[in-house]
Amino acid sequence: MTTHPPPLAASLEPERQARLATIGQLAASIAHEVDQPLAAIVLHAHAALRCIERAQAPAQAHAALCAVLEASQRASAIVKSVRALAGQVRLERTACRLDAAIDDVLAEYAADVRRHAIACRVTVAPGARTVAASPVQLRQLLRNLVGNAVDALSPVRGRSRSMAIRARVGAGGEIVVTVRDNGTGMDAATAADAFDPLATTKPHGMGLGLAICRAIVDAHGGRLWLDANPDHGATAGFALPRAAHAHPFTASVEAVHG
Repeated sequence: MTTHPPPLAASLEPERQARLATIGQLAASIAHEVDQPLAAIVLHAHAALRCIERAQAPAQAHAALCAVLEASQRASAIVKSVRALAGQVRLERTACRLDAAIDDVLAEYAADVRRHAIACRVTVAPGARTVAASPVQLRQLLRNLVGNAVDALSPVRGRSRSMAIRARVGAGGEIVVTVRDNGTGMDAATAADAFDPLATTKPHGMGLGLAICRAIVDAHGGRLWLDANPDHGATAGFALPRAAHAHPFTASVEAVHG
């Protein structure tokens, strides 16, 4: 009996399906990541138009258009970052100021932090100010974790809302960052599956934020985890290599936002 090999199209079908699935996930991740800066572009563009239409002070229109430019540049950087995760481009890693990146991300969420009355505390331990990372991807990582904490805190009623961001030097010399909230929380099983693509507990979530975080951390040779707190909320954490030429830093930095 002669056995004929399967048609070429049939043998390529599993590979084609896998590639289509990868393309779909990449497209969805780009849509997920650029949604916020695109919304900012629309908001500030409308503000600039209103200033022009009402013949208001040029300084107001100038500020709004500067915000449009900044959001556009951020959207472009995010697209490049996602392409880097897909292996299409290479992003340079530099000695990134972790405290500055945290401040930038918290500034983006300042309106939400005020609206939900979230007490936010940032603590950067001695020696933990600089990490070796892509600046864009470091901010993406922090943005997703802080955004998740804000989302978990917004429905809380009957108790104060708090978020604590802490950076320290780990036992192996890496920089360990944790984002802890006392929000709605999750059980251990949900936390274990949270990094899977399309896994989400949000009514309108796409389930890609933590999957992107894992891809970023893996690309940097780091670690990422998510734990349910024993009382309320959850703690997300990651560890990244410390920059080879860290800036001198002799004192802890602690800041309160809210």
